[in-house]
Amino acid sequence: MSARKPPPVGDFRKLLERLAHRHDTRSIFDAFVRFAACAVAVQTREAEYLEEAKCWDKSELELFAEAFGTLVNEMEAQPFTDLLGGYYMEFALSSKGQQWNGEFHTPKTVCDMMAMMTMADMERLPADQPINVCEPACGSGAMILSIGQVCPPEMRRRLRVTAIDINRTACDMAFINTTLWGIPARIIHGNTIANQFWAAWSNIHYIAPWLPLALRPQAPEAMAQGKPPTPMEVERIQVALGQQEFAL
Repeated sequence: MSARKPPPVGDFRKLLERLAHRHDTRSIFDAFVRFAACAVAVQTREAEYLEEAKCWDKSELELFAEAFGTLVNEMEAQPFTDLLGGYYMEFALSSKGQQWNGEFHTPKTVCDMMAMMTMADMERLPADQPINVCEPACGSGAMILSIGQVCPPEMRRRLRVTAIDINRTACDMAFINTTLWGIPARIIHGNTIANQFWAAWSNIHYIAPWLPLALRPQAPEAMAQGKPPTPMEVERIQVALGQQEFAL
């Protein structure tokens, strides 16, 4: 008796494109990643979800949910691959938008090479302490995914990633990617060059890691989702960026 073939993996892009007859592609994608980021935030971003949901009808919300489930299946089939960033650059952002905003997608092969170079000497990293990584222009988080892939699981759990981007949609993509691949990350919407930071979100792996997962949504840090970083945190970011050793 021959073994059954696994069911084919769907395509979240085709599901989203079913909404294109009523909405522009960029609005659809922005809403999709906002919904997905809120979904993986374990009830710590409910207000954001409800605010965005007001703009869509029930059938559209159901389609977004189906697209998210399909995305998760696709990600499982392609570990540590940034599926969102590639789709964003190809369909959601026009070529003019790329030029005007200076947004370009770094190929996974380049990200993997840079990650291996950055983490080449793992022996010098602390064996039982957090490993701080700062990504000042994270985009959708492709570089962070490559860092996570290079690290053994035990080391990956000790990562403390601060990821910053000026693009709000990129922040949502990075939040989704780091959360679903178990990389502790603090995602900050801000302009690193101008030293301006407007909002920040911590994924469930970053929030109070000493607590059981079920208790983390009640931690003070979880209650502050979406608020600007504190002056003390901004100072730590500035210090991290000055230490090129752990800045990507």
